[in-house]
Amino acid sequence: MIENNHEGIFKLMLELVSVPSISATPGEIKMARMIYGKLEELPYFKNHPDYLKLLPINNDPLERQVVFALVKAGPSVKKTIILTGHYDVVAVEGYGALKEYAFDPVEYTRRLSKEKLPEDAAKDLESGNYIFGRGVSDMKCGLAIEMALLAEAAQNPCKLSANLAFLAVPDEENNSTGMRGAVSHLMELEKELGLDYIAAINCEPSGPGAPDDDHRYIFTGTVGKIMPFFYFVGKETHVGDYFNGLNATLMASYLNIALEARSDFIDFKGSEVFSPPTCLKLKDLRDAYSVTLPERAVAYYNLLTVSKSPAQILESMKRAAAEAFSMAVDHLRKTAASYSKKSGQDIGISWQTKVITYGELEEKVCRNFPGNMSEHVKHYIASLPESLDERDKAISLVGELLKYYPDKAPMIIVGFLPPYYPHRGNLGRTEEEKNVMKAVDKVIEEARQSYGIEMKVVEYFAGITDLSYFGFQGKAEELKALSDNMPGWREIYDIPLNELAKLDIPVLNLGPSGKDDHKYTERLELSYSLNITPRLLKFAVESLAKS
Repeated sequence: MIENNHEGIFKLMLELVSVPSISATPGEIKMARMIYGKLEELPYFKNHPDYLKLLPINNDPLERQVVFALVKAGPSVKKTIILTGHYDVVAVEGYGALKEYAFDPVEYTRRLSKEKLPEDAAKDLESGNYIFGRGVSDMKCGLAIEMALLAEAAQNPCKLSANLAFLAVPDEENNSTGMRGAVSHLMELEKELGLDYIAAINCEPSGPGAPDDDHRYIFTGTVGKIMPFFYFVGKETHVGDYFNGLNATLMASYLNIALEARSDFIDFKGSEVFSPPTCLKLKDLRDAYSVTLPERAVAYYNLLTVSKSPAQILESMKRAAAEAFSMAVDHLRKTAASYSKKSGQDIGISWQTKVITYGELEEKVCRNFPGNMSEHVKHYIASLPESLDERDKAISLVGELLKYYPDKAPMIIVGFLPPYYPHRGNLGRTEEEKNVMKAVDKVIEEARQSYGIEMKVVEYFAGITDLSYFGFQGKAEELKALSDNMPGWREIYDIPLNELAKLDIPVLNLGPSGKDDHKYTERLELSYSLNITPRLLKFAVESLAKS
């Protein structure tokens, strides 16, 4: 039986951690079944089996599932608070020789006492107030806290004046396949069960903002993430005939200068400023050695957002691409002038800047394609090796369409790659959002008065979370720039855009305290996480239920 106290949560957390639910592995399937099985043991769900569900994720090749549970406060109660989180974890290669103990936190923590650790981790280990292991912080403890609160609510459902739902999803650490798949289920369950979602609370971990920061944090939104790509088409030539060609990697290099860490592209809101754009991959697109100039190259970037829409970002990326193309041509002209002077040959550079979007490429190819292009695209994607990830498949599709594009001049194609996370903040526009902020104020006061803890409100959780998918804060048509310019949309990657545009659930992140997520020193602060976080979460839920 699940108990909502220090010992009960700790025990449940260890059980959850013991399942190596690494993203995109069968461990996620086992994890979902364990969570379902734990909840199934509760008397409430034995009496109400229809309120506990394993929901399929459409078109998921791994056949993973979303766990949904609902404790109804009464037959006519519609107000519903969602507790949510992910049950997947990242891989454990970084654990080295102790890899086999990564999912046994007690043993792993014991063995770390014999290892040389970074100073902060060694200090925490010595304190005895931390436990180490994969998933203890991100985010099996948060899940255990939520399940324990759900179990307590199930003992006396009428005590809360709102329904309490629980949603556990896979793949957050990868492409958020679970939460993207859950969006449609949430819409269907809202109608089927007569629910009115008033808030969604995640229990992702947060640590101190700085080494000397004693504050605890509560987040009222989550940062967005979008990945623009640039496909460079140059002109192939032998290296001995250099100026008759255009090296695609030259354009890519200048694009990186135009974009990497550029402050112009940093998004911010108020005093919250986020990381600049950074290149996640830059490479040429040939498979073997050759003494010809690379004709194709690709680069894609990570951009964090809190205000900009996909349409706005697409326009700014087109400008960056045009700037990069122009810089590459200027570079060649200067080099050609110097070469001409030394060689006595008259070398001219005639390349003209050309930037198009992926949507424009697809539209032009569709008009000229000798057959059914949609069917061709489906068959082409299906023929790609399963070892390719979604990004590589999308990039390969661009190359396939270029075979049918009539203009063979050098150009840069701009679009988006998966995944996409919309930013979501509390704008204070609806009653539900206002009620969430009132509950936040009460939680902060409760933390101060009952536990002597100072909490700070941060509008956007910077770590990228599935809270992004609890509604799109913009006009539905603004998402068209995303779908029109993502290669393989619906075949390679998909978000239920209509449902996302209709959902509007205010969000909160109130989680345990952890450090070094995704590192071999990932650890959980025990006293705060097991004693205080559960009480603050319960207080937040009760405050929202009364609103």
